[in-house]
Amino acid sequence: MTNFVMLPFWAGDILTRECRHLQRVLAAVPPSDVRDGKIHLPQVLQSLLADFSSGCVAYASAFHSGRHSDSACALGLEPVAAVAAETGRVQTSLPSLSLAELFNSRYLYVAVPINPPAAPPQVAAVGVPLSHFMQSLWNKEKIVAAYLIFNAFILAALAFFRLLKSYVQPVDRMVRAAENYRSDGLHAFLAERPANELGQLAGSIQAMVQRIEADREKLAKAVEELARKNALLQENQREMIRAEKLASVGRLSAGLAHEIGNPLGVAQGYLQLLSMHDCLDHERVEYAEKAFRELERVDGLIRRLLDYTRSGQGKPERFDLHDLLGEIVEDLQVQPFLKEIRLELVCQAKESVVCVDREQLRQVLLNCVLNAADAIKASDNRGCGVIAIASDAHRFKEKGRHMLRITLTDNGTGIPTELLDTVFDPFFTTKEPGAGTGLGLSVSLALIEAMGGRMEMQSANGEGTTVLISLPLADENGIGSVASSEETERHYEQPLG
Repeated sequence: MTNFVMLPFWAGDILTRECRHLQRVLAAVPPSDVRDGKIHLPQVLQSLLADFSSGCVAYASAFHSGRHSDSACALGLEPVAAVAAETGRVQTSLPSLSLAELFNSRYLYVAVPINPPAAPPQVAAVGVPLSHFMQSLWNKEKIVAAYLIFNAFILAALAFFRLLKSYVQPVDRMVRAAENYRSDGLHAFLAERPANELGQLAGSIQAMVQRIEADREKLAKAVEELARKNALLQENQREMIRAEKLASVGRLSAGLAHEIGNPLGVAQGYLQLLSMHDCLDHERVEYAEKAFRELERVDGLIRRLLDYTRSGQGKPERFDLHDLLGEIVEDLQVQPFLKEIRLELVCQAKESVVCVDREQLRQVLLNCVLNAADAIKASDNRGCGVIAIASDAHRFKEKGRHMLRITLTDNGTGIPTELLDTVFDPFFTTKEPGAGTGLGLSVSLALIEAMGGRMEMQSANGEGTTVLISLPLADENGIGSVASSEETERHYEQPLG
């Protein structure tokens, strides 16, 4: 940049000195020498033509060119010489300091009057190519260019090391500190605090890290609080399940206590017969076996009731679903609230082995049967009520697992269609106040979903209700089986009873 700024002034100074030199040379030219009817060119002008082979001169009224004739030179010299002859003053054509004019001009013209004032006006003029003067300038420019290149390398090296020290190295340290950042790595950014943009960036990163640490502490406290509340929620859920189970147990045990008297009375009668002395030996064996069967029946009922009431954490086990359904039907048939209701069991499934918590599934099925019994008692079908429990004959595929569907159908009052979306909500019930907690279906849904199954309800007002429970079948290892790719998923609906 310095070179380009100085170039016009440097070139102008050279041209000015050359112009003054030419003026002095032309001022020494004698008046025109006419011999033999011809104007003879003075020695001075001949020397100029010899020095500038591409130039031209004007002497008196004649023009002469150098060895390389160029009409452009004569065309440019003629008006300058005419003005000098007319005004009697020295005329030059120095270009301005503009780079465009300096490089577009080809010749330097100088015209000097040489005749005395009283004589007719005569001039001596010369046109010199600018390239002759510029050549020395270009030679010196090479030295300047080399100097500038050397300085550029020095300045570039200084700028590089300055940039490296001021920006690159601090940024690199900040990047390494960010990559190696740990929760206690706040001091890594404090060292980079120059009074520039990097200082502002370091301060911003420092503030950001402090905010992150503060948010991390808040998050840790929130996670701890969430874990505590989650544990409390699980405990409340277990209590809710146990409360619903105890409600069912109380209802079952009330009927069971009444019905246990019958087999106990029968067993007592057989024992009295055994005490008679006239009883034959084979009769004694028969009476003892019958009394033992009645007592085993009572023991089985009480044992299953106690197992059902026992609280547990829920442990999956492999068992046949049909066996569980048979036990439930056997236990419920002695209940007084089902005396006017026919309980039907239809086991159609060819594969019925599941791997879930047995007692939790028993709780769900008992709750559904008790709800169905209440719905029948609230309807006009009290004397001909039917609760049908069935396992579907065909398995189906859902989310890559083989599923078994159980249906519990009653012909009770049913549920209005607009309430079907809310029946599984906690504390929702259609029973009279005090007749139910509204937690049975909500707890049952949570238990079935925890088993990997699905629970649905189909109903219409006055047309009975069907509860659909889908459970994953167990494979040989006791876990939910995965369906093969050849089988097609079957979707079907269970008709309402």
